[in-house]
Amino acid sequence: MKINSLNNKNSLQDLIEGKSASIAVIGLGQVGLPTALSFCDAGFSVIGNDLNQSLLQKLSQGESPFEEHGLDSLLNSCIESKKFTIEPNFEKTINDSNIVIVCVPTPLGDGIKPDLSALENVCNSLSDLELNKKLIIIESSIPPGTMENIVVPIIKKTNNDCMIAFVPERLSPGQAFSEIRTTPRIIGYVEKLSGDLTKLLYKNLVTSEIFLTNAKIAEISKLVENTFRDVNVALANEISFICEKYDIDFLELQKVCNSHPRVNLLDAGPGVGGPCLPKDPYLLLNPSNADTISSQIIESARKTNDSMPNHVVEITKSGLARANKSLTDSKITILGVTYKANVSDVRLSPARDIILKLLEFSNQVIVYDPLSPESFGAQKNTDLWNSISDSDVLIVVTNHDEFKNLDLNKIKSKMNTPIIVDTRRIFDRNQAEKIGIMYYAVGYGGKHK
Repeated sequence: MKINSLNNKNSLQDLIEGKSASIAVIGLGQVGLPTALSFCDAGFSVIGNDLNQSLLQKLSQGESPFEEHGLDSLLNSCIESKKFTIEPNFEKTINDSNIVIVCVPTPLGDGIKPDLSALENVCNSLSDLELNKKLIIIESSIPPGTMENIVVPIIKKTNNDCMIAFVPERLSPGQAFSEIRTTPRIIGYVEKLSGDLTKLLYKNLVTSEIFLTNAKIAEISKLVENTFRDVNVALANEISFICEKYDIDFLELQKVCNSHPRVNLLDAGPGVGGPCLPKDPYLLLNPSNADTISSQIIESARKTNDSMPNHVVEITKSGLARANKSLTDSKITILGVTYKANVSDVRLSPARDIILKLLEFSNQVIVYDPLSPESFGAQKNTDLWNSISDSDVLIVVTNHDEFKNLDLNKIKSKMNTPIIVDTRRIFDRNQAEKIGIMYYAVGYGGKHK
């Protein structure tokens, strides 16, 4: 059945169904690049464009700009097949495409307000070009009302014949390619035709359900999903504080509580990071062209999660004090600076605040992370055991797989003062304490009084 009676052979519907539609992806970061390559892998020709010229140069040479499972091989195969081409010229990128997918960043700016300047710049640039019968899809995370108040008015002021839709991304760095295909997708339409065509397009990628709704609900849905996670992480962190007061282990409490079929207490930890959880609650509370919305629960959760790096430092200070040491006279080793395991992404990582706070007291802060060159001002060490050698406290901030099977006996033998602050609970607490390591964690104050 033809969509909305678009039955001429050159219609966008026919181009999508025949996989002969050319797709432009604007913004080749950790959402845009996997999206572009996934459409290539599905049989479409994709043109990639980004303001970062050094990024485009790397991509054209087949160099992956970040860690992502399967990225290297898919990038090179798409380049070799000529399904994926890099075009630095924005106007040519748009002119040569039938569909435009915008994946530019929308970070927080001053006053924890959304900074939509990159998106507005793209929309203004699009409005200067001929977009007749083209489909424009926004994948950037945006505050509610952005499509209605910013995107559509800017683009449509000179291009009434184009179609516009919003498709919030739902991928997780590290599992991007699998999640692009298997996670249900939400399509927010501006008009029904744009929604129908966008659904037809994404059916080539998504093996799960695709939901059609209006643009504002789609905008809000993405933000509520991440706010839900942020609030529940904050609850786990608050419970971890209570566990420390009662002198019990959060991990044991969590196991017992989660035996109830309607309870899922999440992991406590050093805080949340990455491009979504620290940001999306604020996008939710800052609608486009309207006053900030107040929410005690959401704002309190943000404060709790933002406080966790300081709490980790306080646990470290307490552990060192029980060994008659202080931060100023101790060598401190940090394992992991990325915001989550097995990725190279350090955006809004809690490691940053932990390290910066430690550097106020000590000039002997050593960082080891096999996936990132970042050190946030501390000393970077590229050898794991050398970074641990002679340290007084080992703080696990990121739970990379490489760290999970480290020999605790070897760790103890290398350290000057065997203290571990395990914010991700990768080590067996009982084993560590049995061999004489002073073990601390978020939600566990240690048996060493």
